[in-house]
Amino acid sequence: MKEKQAKGYVFVIISAIIYGCMPLMAKYIYLDGVNPLTLVFLRNFLALPFLAVFAIIKDKNLNIPKDVIPPISIISFLGCTITPILLFSSYQYLASGTATVFHFIYPAVVVLCELLIFRKKAKLGNILGVILCISGICCFYTPGQTPSLKGSLFALGSGVLFASYVLSLSFFKQKMGAGLKFSFYIALASSVFTLIIGVFTNTIMLPSSLNGWILCLVFANLVTTGAVVLFQQGAFIIGSEKASILSAIEPATSVVVGAIIFLEPMSIPVIIGSILVISASIVVITKPL
Repeated sequence: MKEKQAKGYVFVIISAIIYGCMPLMAKYIYLDGVNPLTLVFLRNFLALPFLAVFAIIKDKNLNIPKDVIPPISIISFLGCTITPILLFSSYQYLASGTATVFHFIYPAVVVLCELLIFRKKAKLGNILGVILCISGICCFYTPGQTPSLKGSLFALGSGVLFASYVLSLSFFKQKMGAGLKFSFYIALASSVFTLIIGVFTNTIMLPSSLNGWILCLVFANLVTTGAVVLFQQGAFIIGSEKASILSAIEPATSVVVGAIIFLEPMSIPVIIGSILVISASIVVITKPL
């Protein structure tokens, strides 16, 4: 049991690290003419063949019960379609640090829902982890900037919807289990949703070069076949509450990668914020309280 729990922690942490690299990878893809909606579509669509092969190898087929199609559609629409579209769109109106602060309200939303709606017993260690997490994320805020109302609503909306996605994973585990088929159909549904939105709004903007397509293919399989699947499987094992808190490693990763690759400056508040976020993860994993 302890080995399984450890595997869940590792899955979520690796997922958060990959997610932390996602905005930096997206910068290169945007330079090739791709917009946020198209990137969400491609990151799911281009990963489908790989997810299908892995699911067939593991489960021998892609068959699923008909009664799980509606919940899969809802989970995919909330967590893998609207959430990233809102978050990516918020970057057009807010500094990434400010958008991160608003988006990462979701660990607190998850914990509050667990307590108030699902009547789960409060654990002091998890509450402390949320406090450290939110305090650390706030250190990424860009001072002196007046936040855009539209950008703020986009980022806040992405956080609330992602919280509902994380909570729904725990429920869905009981209906279908934590198989790769689940990840395949989540990506398939998201591909359909984003394609429909893109066609009706005439906002599909595909890469303009071969290098752009290669970057999108790498991005899709790092994020969807990698980070998304790892987070889903990790949340199935350790629960939505712990998974949401551990995923706060993501913005700290973005800062470190940005400093190393793009030589972006690291301020004292950002360093303090990174330490607080890592401390939150340590508290959740070691369960000292």
